[in-house]
Amino acid sequence: MRPRIALPLALGIALTACAQGSAEIPVYQPPAGSNEVLRGAIEAAPGHSLVTADIVLGAGGRVPLHYHHGEEFLTILGGSATVLRPGMPDLVLAPGEAFRIPPGTVHAAIAGPQGLRAIASWVVPDGKPLRVAVPEEQGQ
Repeated sequence: MRPRIALPLALGIALTACAQGSAEIPVYQPPAGSNEVLRGAIEAAPGHSLVTADIVLGAGGRVPLHYHHGEEFLTILGGSATVLRPGMPDLVLAPGEAFRIPPGTVHAAIAGPQGLRAIASWVVPDGKPLRVAVPEEQGQ
């Protein structure tokens, strides 16, 4: 076999083996809702904590209108979500997409037709709640 063909062939075989092996890795399956998996102080940002949750919603599941005193980072793992922000265009996120929600931004989310699996992380100023509910009529 020529060296020019052997290397791509070997890489292809190795990648296929890795892809097949990854399908066998057990994956944590949390219950529906917002499942907190981490909470801790951020040493590089005194006065702030990081909270991370594994989000699972059924088809059409809704996260009510709210805001955060700190930033939120949302990464879609499966399904989809529509992020609603009053006065702004709706944002539809698919698997592999991520979005940053600035502090104080009023928002809600609706899971797509296949539901939603996402990881959300929040930077929370000490002494502030993780989220603040906003009455739906204020969001219109």
